[in-house]
This record gives sequence, structure tokens and C-alpha cells, in this order.
Amino acid sequence: MPDQLAERTVGTDTTLAPARMQVSPSSPDACILRHISRVSRAVVAAYDPALAPFGLTGHQFNLMMTLGNTGPMTVGALADTLGMDASGIPRAIRPLADDGFIAVERGADRRQRVLSLTASGRKRLDIATPAWTKVQTELLDTIGGSRWVSLIAELRNVRRAAAACSTRRSAPSGRK
Repeated sequence: MPDQLAERTVGTDTTLAPARMQVSPSSPDACILRHISRVSRAVVAAYDPALAPFGLTGHQFNLMMTLGNTGPMTVGALADTLGMDASGIPRAIRPLADDGFIAVERGADRRQRVLSLTASGRKRLDIATPAWTKVQTELLDTIGGSRWVSLIAELRNVRRAAAACSTRRSAPSGRK
């Protein structure tokens, strides 16, 4: 799928200078959802094949890396850290728990679940990390390290704007 905001050539003569397409930030071609979704799919498509030989997806590696770096976390804390809805965490961790990579234990409150990386999970994470590092380095070499740091800040702004969006503050009215 072509990028709607990419430089375009005028007419069919490729010797003409590229003309910048004038796009309004509120036009469908500048849809935030479209562009963030496309970037997300492209990034996942870069990491998934590298991690597949280790029996992991990029999302699973990210989840395990988060637990490996922070230590045990409740389902809610992990969801907040990953930017997920807490209801999606059980489905995301199930294959990792079934494979013995993540332990699920009851928390102080019997309804609470605490997740931690097992020794087997730590070992799998350690052997998969060089594959992650290779993709990470390749992407950073292309993007540029300082540019990536700036993009992190910009993406944080996008997340804050989405979290503050009026549609997030009102409950769905379709349920009874």
C-alpha cells in the first residue's frame, strides 16, 4: 500500500521534480489511526520472524522483557506498562504460562494475579535477546538514534492525547 503522505511525482514524466502533496492534518490521508496502525504492523513484521525460531512473537518477547526488567507485576500493572487493557493480559500470557515461561500466582488480594518470569522464561529471553538486538540495531541504524529518542517523546504525546480523548472518558452505552 503506498504511503499517502509520500513525495509524489507530477505527471508521468519521472524527470520532473517531486511535488509535495499538500495534506491537511484533518484529512483522511492524515488519519492518525491509519498511520500508527501501519507503523505498528510494519514493526511487528520486522521483529516476529527474528523471534519465531525461539518460539516467540514480538509481543510475547516484549511482555517477557518487561517482566524480566521490572520483576513480578500484577496483571493491572503489566497492562499499564504495556499500554494494554488488563482484560487482554490473560490471553496474552496463557501460551507463555503453558510453556512454563511465566508464573501466575495469587496476590495479597485473592482476586489479584501476580506474574513473574520463571527460570525457564529467563533462559528463553536470554537466548532470544540477540535476535531482538539485531532487529533493534538495524531499525536504529536506519532511523537514527537521536531521531528515535525524539520519536519516543512524540509517541508519548500521541498516547497522552489518545488517553485524554473524549471518547475514552465516556462509557459505551450499548450494554444493559
